[in-house]
Amino acid sequence: MVISLIIVLFRVLEWIIIIDCVLSFVPSDSLYSVRQAIGNITEPILAPFRAIQERIAPGFMIDFSPVIALIVIQIIERLIIALFLR
Repeated sequence: MVISLIIVLFRVLEWIIIIDCVLSFVPSDSLYSVRQAIGNITEPILAPFRAIQERIAPGFMIDFSPVIALIVIQIIERLIIALFLR
């Protein structure tokens, strides 16, 4: 039961990050409130990865922080599930 809840929460977080990426291609004026709400959720997660990317490749035009965040989220999810299965 707890493991299922953890999996669902992580999947929701992953989808929110993916939706944020897709919405970044939509003009800012349309869906502004949706983008702002999703950005409030994803920005604290993505900001550290953006800072790391900026240190590694300054001025790089493509933002890989969502990809890195999704990988780290999956690793954290697996670690948490492994701890619960012990």
